[in-house]
Amino acid sequence: MPRPEDVSRDHIDATVTAFLKVERDADWTEVSLVTLHPREEIRIVLSANSERYRNMNEGRFRELLARLKAQGVHR
Repeated sequence: MPRPEDVSRDHIDATVTAFLKVERDADWTEVSLVTLHPREEIRIVLSANSERYRNMNEGRFRELLARLKAQGVHR
């Protein structure tokens, strides 16, 4: 049985990845992350995967970081 934090982190990663691949827009991604997950969990996932996210789409990753910072998610 997966642990709840693993499920949460997998969902955060999938949400960020969909945004970086331009499958989701910024508003949907921001709302999905900050309403469904603790800010600390989001921060952990972003920090752990930052290099991979930058390689996928650096510009969109920077945009997402700026939007999340305004929501209280600091890396």
